Amino acid sequence: MGLDHGLRVPEGTRLYLQFGTLAVREYCREKGYIEVFEAVGAEVIPPGCGACANCGPGQSTRADQVSISSANRNFPSRSGPGKVWLGGPYTVAASALAGKLASFHDLREAARAGSGAEPQS
Repeated sequence: MGLDHGLRVPEGTRLYLQFGTLAVREYCREKGYIEVFEAVGAEVIPPGCGACANCGPGQSTRADQVSISSANRNFPSRSGPGKVWLGGPYTVAASALAGKLASFHDLREAARAGSGAEPQS
């Protein structure tokens, strides 16, 4: 949806796509999903613990940073010193394209209105 509307991850925002298993990565490769995510500016990283365990790309490095993750747990310092919100994959992707916390619904409505990635308040 975002790619169809010319949306990309904005400057200063990062979107990491990390697969839970090699089988999931292969499935996504076969379906062409990886290319779509890369086209909007996602960084694809190999399966592993990564940011959800504060040991790879995607964790915060400063207390003033805010992350949104589709991991299934949240507690202080799990993903670095910043704030972490949990959301579903659609919310994570919509937030990355909007450059701030946003729902998929808000992003879709903004795209329909032709106003780019800025979600409605």
